[in-house]
Amino acid sequence: MANAIIFDLDGTLADSSECVVQSAQEVARAAGLRAVSDEDIRQRIGEPLGPMLAALFDVSGDPLVALTRAYSEAYVRLTKTLERPFSDSIGMLQRLRARGWRLAIATGKSQNGAENATRRMALAPLFDGIHGIVPGTPGKPDPAVLIRAMEDLGVSPEQSIMVGDTTFDLDMAAAASVPSVAVSWGVHATEVLEGRSPSALVYTMTELEAELNRRFTGA
Repeated sequence: MANAIIFDLDGTLADSSECVVQSAQEVARAAGLRAVSDEDIRQRIGEPLGPMLAALFDVSGDPLVALTRAYSEAYVRLTKTLERPFSDSIGMLQRLRARGWRLAIATGKSQNGAENATRRMALAPLFDGIHGIVPGTPGKPDPAVLIRAMEDLGVSPEQSIMVGDTTFDLDMAAAASVPSVAVSWGVHATEVLEGRSPSALVYTMTELEAELNRRFTGA
C-alpha cells in the first residue's frame, strides 16, 4: 500500500501534445528536414527531447543542438495557447492532497521546463516536488528521475505509485520496482499500455482518483 503518488506531466495531467507536435513540425520545416507525420511525433512524446528529435528527423551533432534550441524556443512561445491542464486535474490533485497523499511530478521535460510549466499552469503549489531531467542524467525510461522524486519525498518503491500515459512511464516504473497506473487519455494506445502490465488502467480522472485512494494507507 502507498502514501505517495508520482505523476507524469504531459499527457497525464496536462494536455500538451499539440504544443509538442506543432513545435517539432515548425522547427523541422524551418531547417528543411524530412517530413514526418503528427502521429509519429505523438508516439515519441515522453522521450528526452534530444533523442526524440534525432530519431524523428535523422539529425545529430551541431544540427541537432541547433534544432533542440529552436524547438525549445518554439515550445515556450506556443505554450501560451496550446498547453493547459486537463479540466479535472486540479480538482483531483487538491482532493488527493487533502486526503494526505504526498505528491510529486517526474517528467521527461528538463528541470527548468518542468518548473516553468507547472508554475504557468498553476500546478506547482499542489506538489511536494517537481522533478525533470537534469544535465548529465538520462531521461525516461531510465528510472533516474523517478528515483530522485522518491528520494526527495523520503518514500520507498513500495510506498509509491507512478501514474503515466506512455510506455516510457510504465517501463520507468518497472525499472524502479514501483507499481504503476496507466491512463488512457494520453498519447499511447490502451493496448500498447496493457502490454506493459500496469497495476491498473483507468479511463477517466474519476476512475484514477478512486483507484489511487483504494491504495492509500495514510502511513
